[in-house]
Amino acid sequence: MVEAIRIGGEYDTTYGTLWKDGAYFPRGTRVSVVGMHVEQGFCVRFPAEGDGEPLETWEDWSEVDFLADPGSIETPKRPLSRAVLAEARDVLSEAEDGSHLHLHDDEE
Repeated sequence: MVEAIRIGGEYDTTYGTLWKDGAYFPRGTRVSVVGMHVEQGFCVRFPAEGDGEPLETWEDWSEVDFLADPGSIETPKRPLSRAVLAEARDVLSEAEDGSHLHLHDDEE
């Protein structure tokens, strides 16, 4: 966990993120914080684009453990299992566009 989140700061993710469009980012992905809001939480930008726009999402303040200091998270040594990926995609098929799931270590 980081001591303080700051706009413009770069962080590593502590768990994987699967987007409805199929993009998957494993734990340890370098992201940047591009916004904060008292009620909405913090806005994270991933290293990709969707429909020509930066891939961003608002994370609730309760998800602050999603961010870690750069270089402090090891990337997974094994790929995401097909079964977990299929189940996650099934869940996301019912979600709104732009939705995503966080996949914790025990799920990866």
